[in-house]
Amino acid sequence: MKKQNTLQKPMRNDIILILVLLISAILFLVCYYLFFHKDGAFIQITTNGKVYKTLPLNEDATIIINGYNNGSNTLQIKDGYASVTNADCPDKLCQKQKKIHYNGESIVCLPNKVVISVISKEEPGLDGVAY
Repeated sequence: MKKQNTLQKPMRNDIILILVLLISAILFLVCYYLFFHKDGAFIQITTNGKVYKTLPLNEDATIIINGYNNGSNTLQIKDGYASVTNADCPDKLCQKQKKIHYNGESIVCLPNKVVISVISKEEPGLDGVAY
């Protein structure tokens, strides 16, 4: 009894399709980083759903944020990046998040209800209409 090989060699068209998809993905990522991935200008701090403070991202500063239920987070802005250096929440996930500086990035501390977001100086455009 002859054993059949169920795996076939890739056909020429399959290889061309894979290459076209790979090149398209690379072009998309390059265009995204060149045209849409902009550095932010400000850090907006929100506590318990309300804007607490807005700070420029280009000025070094350290601020203690008083959050929900007497919780506190220490925000450090240095060299155009913002990060949480100290938090009194139990899991400290906000401290483990990476430094942020691109428009739209954020650091969230759920126990203290603190959201730190990077915003640009440009006004956001209309992104949808509901009737």
